[in-house]
Amino acid sequence: MKRNIKHNYEYRHRYRGIGLVWTLVFLMLIILVVGLSLDTAKVALVMHQLHNAADAGALAGGPWVRRDQYQARVLAQAIAAENFADGEQVLLDLNLNNDPNGDIVIGRYTYNRDTETSSFTPFDPYSPEPVPVNALAVIASRDEVSREGHLPSRNVSLNFGPIAGVHSLAVAGYWQGKRGPYAIAITGGGVGAGLVCLRRDLTGLHVHGTSTLTVNNLTDSFDEGGIQVNSFDDELCVTTNGTPEIIADIMNICADGFTQKGDFTFPPEPDMYVNLRQPPIPDPLAWIKDNPPPRGMDMGSIRITTAGQIPATPIPAGYYSGGLDLNSGTEENPIRLGSGIYVLGGQGLSIGANAVIQADPEGVFFYIADDGICDIQGGAVVTATPLRDGPYENIIIAQDYRDLNCASIIGGPGFMLEGSMYFPQHVVDQKQKTDFALILGGTGAVFNNQIIADSVYIPGTSDVKINYDGRNPAPITRAYLVE
Repeated sequence: MKRNIKHNYEYRHRYRGIGLVWTLVFLMLIILVVGLSLDTAKVALVMHQLHNAADAGALAGGPWVRRDQYQARVLAQAIAAENFADGEQVLLDLNLNNDPNGDIVIGRYTYNRDTETSSFTPFDPYSPEPVPVNALAVIASRDEVSREGHLPSRNVSLNFGPIAGVHSLAVAGYWQGKRGPYAIAITGGGVGAGLVCLRRDLTGLHVHGTSTLTVNNLTDSFDEGGIQVNSFDDELCVTTNGTPEIIADIMNICADGFTQKGDFTFPPEPDMYVNLRQPPIPDPLAWIKDNPPPRGMDMGSIRITTAGQIPATPIPAGYYSGGLDLNSGTEENPIRLGSGIYVLGGQGLSIGANAVIQADPEGVFFYIADDGICDIQGGAVVTATPLRDGPYENIIIAQDYRDLNCASIIGGPGFMLEGSMYFPQHVVDQKQKTDFALILGGTGAVFNNQIIADSVYIPGTSDVKINYDGRNPAPITRAYLVE
């Protein structure tokens, strides 16, 4: 009997430590699970930090993508470096070659409202027809993979991963694959436009008949030299009638659409990009409204309609309350104008079809004051350049904003009037809705280098060319995140 009791006791004593073994096993599993959770949280935190760096870099560089791409990259890099991920600075490569797999990529972002899909097309600096850029993508990573255009760095270190043999983890961003820490910022509006229509309502630009409007870009930036229409009127912002043609790299319109009559259609991409719902460009010459040129002594008026009335000396600059009415001259005996500022009231600046006018090479500036009229008829031969220095440099004609007369400039092959033209008056005819600040027409007329007006009408069979050289650029606009 005693022998059996001893046997049972030994049996129970032999398996008493199994609970401790299971406790250790489950403890290790709990440590691994908790460690995995903590490491996962750490990786998620690093992802969030990288996203913040990408957002900050994209927002910093985005506003500059149309004005200065190098500056856009530098700002994106600098602001991203102000952020830290896993205790290290977020360092981005400038990616000057714009490698699509680089850290900072400049391109064009588009969104299709019908299909609710978006796309980002990287800018190709070697393309003969590059796309106009409007966005900047920043891809922030934490990995040891060295790819072209990317600065390698260490992976995210794990605190508990080594227990399972995993010491670090790569966190890479790929915007094309729509995963990882990346951000895309888009900026709206234009950089500089050869034709700026300032009116915020009704019609800013009307192109009629079989006329052709060409805005050429003479700058180094492919994103400049277009047309800006500030009107928010979805029906009347840009109107056409007949079969006109508009040739420009870009047209920025603030409204959601425009009115077409006849067979007119915008040329398909990539000939011209039509950007709707764009921010308006502030009046770049609004300062003239509060800073008109001084008048000085009133020199009356001058009217020249015959060759016998052409003075032997140049007509001096000054204040002419009655304006200038010029309609005569030949190549051998032109009407000559001295250099300086002409403040013109009354008749304003009236140049007839038979006029041959040559201004001093040092430049002139015509300011239409009071109720003066700017009326330049087709057939006139005019050679004039703007002043080279002073407050009104690079401006050839400006009309007082209180002058409600519609200006008319009809040029021709002999029309060589350089410099910016400014007609800010706002004539409103709510009944007809056909009022315009400037009638711009002619055949073979070339205007150098910018026209800024409240509203512009291109009549009939006109063939108008505007060569934009980058003057009066639009202010830098804000960028906003789209992804």
